[in-house]
Amino acid sequence: MTGYYVGWEAQTYPVNVVDFAAMSHVVIGPVIPQADGSLDTTFSIDATSGPQWASSASTAAHAAGDHVLLWVGGADSASGFEGATSSANLSAFVNALLAAMQTTGAEGVDLDWEPIPTSDEASFLALLQALRAAAPNAILTMPVGALNMNIDTVDGFYVSASGIVDQMNIMSYGVAGAWSGWESWHSSPLSGESPSTPVSIDTSVTAYENAGVPASKLGIGVGFYGLCYTPPVTGPKQALNGSSIPASDGTMSYTNIMESYYDASAAQWDDVAQVPYLSFASATGPAGCSYISYDDAQSIAAKASYVKSSGLGGVIVWEIAEGYLPNAASGGRDPLMEAMRTGFR
Repeated sequence: MTGYYVGWEAQTYPVNVVDFAAMSHVVIGPVIPQADGSLDTTFSIDATSGPQWASSASTAAHAAGDHVLLWVGGADSASGFEGATSSANLSAFVNALLAAMQTTGAEGVDLDWEPIPTSDEASFLALLQALRAAAPNAILTMPVGALNMNIDTVDGFYVSASGIVDQMNIMSYGVAGAWSGWESWHSSPLSGESPSTPVSIDTSVTAYENAGVPASKLGIGVGFYGLCYTPPVTGPKQALNGSSIPASDGTMSYTNIMESYYDASAAQWDDVAQVPYLSFASATGPAGCSYISYDDAQSIAAKASYVKSSGLGGVIVWEIAEGYLPNAASGGRDPLMEAMRTGFR
């Protein structure tokens, strides 16, 4: 059970309240590749406090028995990776990663090269091979995208990469969109896909496995956030008719859902997709939501059962701070982390 712990949440989710024992692996970051092969190690804080926070998080995670990795990259990081993995800079980049691991006490890296166009695949493999050669015992992981069954395929790059990394984790959260040809859909559905709702965890897992990625190397994703549709949509699999998604990661954290939107009378459960949602007759809350999809303890339990019955390697959480309820009673402030502990640990 791997949780992402990010520097921009250091104040809202301080190290001393994190339930590290609920996890087996903690990914701390971000560190950002630079085109010259160096790393930005401010951890989205600053050059002094960022590394101090990362080291303290690493120490606390190790004390709880966790493995620690550095999160490298993130959304829109492709240009930095491209320069850093050029023939002129690859060696320096690998050395920078190893130095950052040593400084923070990390045992490996999570390489989040986003996006990965076909033209970058050879460079990504070269990076994996260089890291494995330089640090044979390092833990190497990589997140990959959930797949649209209508258009996406899995090419040989992912099979090759799976032979080097320890785990390849599907970012199976935030998968819905208000796009042409789509109906409203869930943020992280286990199943229930259709041509107009073409993404699910099961179809993504099956596609990677059919391409040759071993099940034991695959992980799925749980989002500690959801997404919100505006009227007229009030639930899944409805025509959009002008509806949009004004809030998702960050603004639609589980914390914000519980504090600003949740109403027991609006709570629904999708037996096919195995996820909860909130349905409102009119625009509700700060973002004007009429349909909110998210994960809760029940859907996390369903995902845990799926991982175990499918023989998968594990699960990632993006990102652990978004499930923290600072205003709840003591003992009830981290319900999603407790559900992850119960389901996966």
